[in-house]
Amino acid sequence: MKLKNFSQVVPVLGLQWGDEGKGKGVARIANTLGKNDLIVRFQGGNNAGHTIYNAGKAYVFHLIPSAVFGQAQMHMGAGMVINPAALLQEASEIPKNFSFLPRLSISPHAVLTMPTHLILDSISEQKKGKKKIGSTGKGISPAYTDLTARKALRVGDIAYADFKKRYEALCTEHKKILRDQYGYDTNNAEFRKKEKDFFAGINFIKKLKKVESVKIVEEVLNKKGNVVAEGAQGTLLDVRFGHYPYVTSSHTIAGGVATGLGLNPSLVGESIGVMKAYVTKVGEGPFPTELGGEKSAVWCRDKKVADEKARFPNPNPNSKDDFEQGVALRRKGSEIGATTGRLRRTGWLDLPLVKYAIDINNSTKVILTKLDVLDGFKKIKVCTHYTRDGKKINDIPFDLAKDKVTPVYKSFPVWKGSLTSYGRKLPLEAINYIKYLEKKLNVDIIYVGNGPEEHHVVEKYW
Repeated sequence: MKLKNFSQVVPVLGLQWGDEGKGKGVARIANTLGKNDLIVRFQGGNNAGHTIYNAGKAYVFHLIPSAVFGQAQMHMGAGMVINPAALLQEASEIPKNFSFLPRLSISPHAVLTMPTHLILDSISEQKKGKKKIGSTGKGISPAYTDLTARKALRVGDIAYADFKKRYEALCTEHKKILRDQYGYDTNNAEFRKKEKDFFAGINFIKKLKKVESVKIVEEVLNKKGNVVAEGAQGTLLDVRFGHYPYVTSSHTIAGGVATGLGLNPSLVGESIGVMKAYVTKVGEGPFPTELGGEKSAVWCRDKKVADEKARFPNPNPNSKDDFEQGVALRRKGSEIGATTGRLRRTGWLDLPLVKYAIDINNSTKVILTKLDVLDGFKKIKVCTHYTRDGKKINDIPFDLAKDKVTPVYKSFPVWKGSLTSYGRKLPLEAINYIKYLEKKLNVDIIYVGNGPEEHHVVEKYW
C-alpha cells in the first residue's frame, strides 16, 4: 500500500491482543515513504516487540519505530515510556550501514523507565500468584503510575542540573516500597548493573534530537508529508476498553494517538487495522476461542518452549484434540513472545471481538497477516457469534472473564500445499475466506501476508 499525501495521521493498529504483525505492516508502508514522511510511536514501551525481516534476517524492535530500513523520519512520542538501557541495546543491534540515528527523534514528554520500575513490576507480579495479569515485567505500569502520581522523570528532565538528584530521590522512594512491602533489598550486584546500564542509556538519549511530538507531526502534515502512527500491543489490551484488568497500561486505540502525541483529534484519520488469520494471546485473561481452553491457558503460563517440544515433537494440526491443534498452530506460526519468550495461547479467529476493535478504531482498511500459517490444516474455523445459555447474543459482555459465552463457528476448507508457493496470487479457498471476512466485517482487506518475510505479501486483486 502506498500513501499519497494524507492530510491526517494514519494509525496502524492491532485489532486483537497484540502480536498481529503490525511491524511488518508498518515496515512495508515505510518502504514506500520518503525522507519528508514520518513514522511515530505514540504509546507503550519496550513491552512491545515488532519483528521485521530485512535481507533475510529478523530484527525485533521494541522502542524504535519500524522504519529503520527505509527513508522516513522516526519519532518516539510523548505517550511512550522509554527504558534508556533497552533503547541503547536496541540501537546497538542495528547494522552500522543503516544510517537511522539522524532520522530518529524523541519527545521530551516521554516518561523514563527506571531500574526500580523494572523490579517493582516483576516483584509485584510474582506476589499476585494465581491472580497475576501477565505483565511483561518491563516496568511499564510503575512508570505510568508515577506519571499519574505527578512524580515521574521525563526525557526533558535529563537536560537539567538537578536530574541526578531527582532520580536519587524517586529511587529512594521506590526502594522503600520494595523493602517494606516486598522484602526486596536493592543493595545487590543485579541492581547496580541495572543502574549502570540506565545511565549509559541516558547518555545515549542525550545525543538524540528532542522534538515536541505535536510540532514534528504538524510540520510534516503542513509540508504535505505522510504521518503513520504505529501502535503497540492491540485494541483488546487498551487500559480502558480492553479486557480489564488483563490489559496494558496505555491507550492502544486510535483515540490514544491524539493524547499520545498532543494532537487535535481532527488530525487523526481513519485507521488501518491489522489482524491475524487466527488469534493469539500472551498472559492471563479471557480467550473465548482458545484451542484447548483452560488447559491451554495453564500450559502456556507454566511451560517453556523446550517443554512443549519434548511433549509434542511433531504436533498434528488435524488432531481430534483441539489442545494439540493449538500447539500445532503455535509451532507453525512461531508464536513465542518477541519480548518475553513466553508461549502464546492460540485460537480461532474471533469476529465479534475483531468487529468491536474495528468499530472503536474506525478501521476501514485491514491487513490480514499470517494466512500461510494455516497451511496443512484440513479445516479452519471462524467464530461468527456467541451464545449464552443457548441463545445468540449480539453484544460483547462487559467482563468476558465472568460472563461465560460459547463461541459458534463456521468452517472453511484449506488450500492445498504451501500458500507461499502460489506467489502473488491466492488459491480459491483463501480468496473465499478473505471475501467472507470482508463482508462480515464491512472492511477492505488491502493485503494479505502469505509468508514471514517483508516481500511475502499479496496486494488486493480479488
